[in-house]
Amino acid sequence: MRALRLKCCAALCGLSRTTREPTVKYALGHLTLVLLILLVASGIHPPAAAQGAQGILEEIVVTSQRREQSLQEVPSAVTAIGADALELKQIDNLLDLQYAVPNLSLATNTGTANGARIFLRGVGEDESRVSADPAIAVYVDGIYVGRQVGALFDLLDLERVEVLRGPQGTLYGRNSNGGAIRLVSKVPDVTQSSAKIGLTLGSEGRFDVKANANLVLGSRTALRTSFLSRERDGFHSLNPNGDFAGTGGDVGGLDTLAFRAALAHDFSDSLSASLIVDATNDESDPVPDSAAPGNDADGNLFTIEPLPGTVCSSATPSNSLPMGCFREYGSDVRVRGVSLRLAGVVADFELASTSGYRSMQDELLSRIGFPYEQQTDQDQFSQEFTLTSQFNGAFNFVAGLYLFTEDAQLDSVFVFPFSLGVETEATAAFFQSTYDVTAASTLTLGIRYTDETKEVDAMSFLGIGRQESSDFNNATYRVSLDRRFTESLMGYVSYSTGFKSGGWSPDCFSPTACFLPVEEETLDSLEFGIRAELLENRLRLNATYFFNSYEGLQIGATVPGLGFTRFNTKETEIDGLEVELLFNITEQLAINATFGTLKGEYTDLTESQAGGLTNNGASPGCGGTPSISCALGLNLKNAPDYKGTLGASYRVPMRSGMFTASVDLSFEDDSFSLVANAPPHALTDPGTLFDARIVWEANSDWRVALWGKNLGDEEYARASTAASFSQYAAAPRTWGVDFSYSF
Repeated sequence: MRALRLKCCAALCGLSRTTREPTVKYALGHLTLVLLILLVASGIHPPAAAQGAQGILEEIVVTSQRREQSLQEVPSAVTAIGADALELKQIDNLLDLQYAVPNLSLATNTGTANGARIFLRGVGEDESRVSADPAIAVYVDGIYVGRQVGALFDLLDLERVEVLRGPQGTLYGRNSNGGAIRLVSKVPDVTQSSAKIGLTLGSEGRFDVKANANLVLGSRTALRTSFLSRERDGFHSLNPNGDFAGTGGDVGGLDTLAFRAALAHDFSDSLSASLIVDATNDESDPVPDSAAPGNDADGNLFTIEPLPGTVCSSATPSNSLPMGCFREYGSDVRVRGVSLRLAGVVADFELASTSGYRSMQDELLSRIGFPYEQQTDQDQFSQEFTLTSQFNGAFNFVAGLYLFTEDAQLDSVFVFPFSLGVETEATAAFFQSTYDVTAASTLTLGIRYTDETKEVDAMSFLGIGRQESSDFNNATYRVSLDRRFTESLMGYVSYSTGFKSGGWSPDCFSPTACFLPVEEETLDSLEFGIRAELLENRLRLNATYFFNSYEGLQIGATVPGLGFTRFNTKETEIDGLEVELLFNITEQLAINATFGTLKGEYTDLTESQAGGLTNNGASPGCGGTPSISCALGLNLKNAPDYKGTLGASYRVPMRSGMFTASVDLSFEDDSFSLVANAPPHALTDPGTLFDARIVWEANSDWRVALWGKNLGDEEYARASTAASFSQYAAAPRTWGVDFSYSF
């Protein structure tokens, strides 16, 4: 703990842990904090002309702590984005969140159509097969989503999105070390029936239909339904040669249907129920692989063609077809969900029961270094009970009990066939309390106990399998103290721990590396934050510093003598600064910005772990020889040193409507998508991305919007494989027009 304090002090003073010299990124971040403190402390007020201006920021109400409260009162790192902001910033899918939240990196899992590879604060999970749990939890209306495949949700008819950074557990049933993304849908309205329909036409044959309707069924009953159809051609052109010449076409298209229905009924003023059903059929193509520019024939990342010197042959076995010759890209993912929530108030308590069942089936044909085929059949059930106090005094609490079961079966072919089944049973009890020490200070204490049992039944082409069970149990806790210095400035400090259960590697390429066990992962996290609203509530500035220390961080990489597998690293440390700003300069003009920094490093490794991280010495500077010293110098994957966005919007009444124009600029440092920081094509360098949108909204409830994304047409890839110079490209420039009508 003393070492942890010393390292945190060094980072807070703007010092690198390795050089103890000031760094630009920390200096800029800490300068922001200093200026904010000086501004508040000096009592500076806006000029007289500005004081009378309109444009007060709307209060953001969140439920991240299991009760409604203002975002500015939450003593933890939370980003909340409401429905209007989601539309303004063109956030249509979970992928679009990555520039709206500090230190969030999102991409599609390698070679899949809608697997969610989520990294937050430098840590995530890019293994989408069933033996690895997500590091960042995704919740849909309070229900945990157990698999990454099928989790790249289209954001349909949402009230808001809440992104919680840091370990979650003392308030949520399913623990997650890195954070949580909560999708909160709009609830049925018992006061008025309404409907809305929208169309989108865009580049590459983009055609969307969206519709939602709210139907009042009685004075206490309402039904809300939502529907989405989305289609688009692929960005990639498949151009095989040899025996397959002339048999190509476009690859990477979208084809999604989604539906949601919510029925709400109030039995009385103190007892309510809601039943939610959702279904998604996603037949979009998986993101295809293509050769990194400079290693292919035409230098075009969106052309899938054989590498120079490679000729496609019909005699090549289908499980060995090289890039540009493999043509059978395809995916069919079907997700279903149903949940029931009952909530009642008795005296000074609210008792709630949330039951949820979800299932996911997928069939995938793709290429991930080699042709890859998989079929997944997964279902899960969760039950959560919570008791929330509603006392008028200084003390309040939330207590809960959570049950979770999952049965997941994966049958795959990656050169050879594999079968992998995992069953999980988890039970958790959690409790978090708040106590107002003074009128301006609140102490938060939380604790959670988790007990999990996992069983694996796996078999490989070698005839070697693994049938065993493992038990994991852990107690985690959270302590925080917040203080409201003024009505517009709150600060807090928190210390929390996290836990991610172990499992097994999904690979078995040798007798010595067959579905190897993976141990649990634990986290200690220290966080400081300030939440400020200044200039008569026209400027909101939130800043957070964090320091995370992981033991047993779970990694997937190629280990010498074992092949590709999963393993734990002894110790990893990550710290950084996160800043979020929203400023209504006038009633018409607003700017917004996010900025995050990361400094991550492995601090303690074994020889075998170093060999795995460096891919047997293939990392830069290793000279072909694995060593601990070389591995300690590696950058964490998907963890850019800095990442941010700057946006502006302008609204002005015109004739009988409202005109809105918005622009967003996003930027980030380069980072590696592979743990070895090699080969060179594993480097991700998006450059600067520009998005823009112009909207005309008539008072008669119709609107039209012209939009564009990645207007500079930056070409980059967020994922790669070491073999064949393979990269998985992000979307190029796209544009379109939206029409909608509300009635």
